[in-house]
Amino acid sequence: MTEIDEKGTTENTVTQEGTPKSISRRALLRGGVTAMPVILTLQSGAALARSSNLISTASPDTTDALGRTLCLNTNTVSPASDAGQAYDMGDPPSAEVTILRERRYVNRRRRPRRRVAKSDMCLNGGKYWYNDRNGLGWQSVEMPANGVVVSSGAMTSMADYVIETLI
Repeated sequence: MTEIDEKGTTENTVTQEGTPKSISRRALLRGGVTAMPVILTLQSGAALARSSNLISTASPDTTDALGRTLCLNTNTVSPASDAGQAYDMGDPPSAEVTILRERRYVNRRRRPRRRVAKSDMCLNGGKYWYNDRNGLGWQSVEMPANGVVVSSGAMTSMADYVIETLI
């Protein structure tokens, strides 16, 4: 095995017997000091997401572990890309998210009723209805227009900066 030193010459780092040559303490420290800045600047993905204030969209059928759809109100954030796949929460970061529980939502209280997908509610906004099973009858839900579905992972990394409304 060979090694190129600072002058551009090569040096054999293995002895004739096949064992590695010992290196001086000074050379070991010099190599360690050059690698140290790289080691100290590594960050976790969650830390990087928090430092960037960006939140990305998810596919329309994405739900959290409880089957809820997380709908980001795009009126409270700025587009971070032309494709509309990421949004900037600003500085200081802030966003509004509506959490839609797993239930049957319809477009009107009276017949004919048409079931509405939670992702469509998120995107189109407007007034929707659901029949509460706890005896309260029909309840209305008002959704802001132009929302997007986000993942629970994205919400976890930005939880301190999000205003949540549970429906």
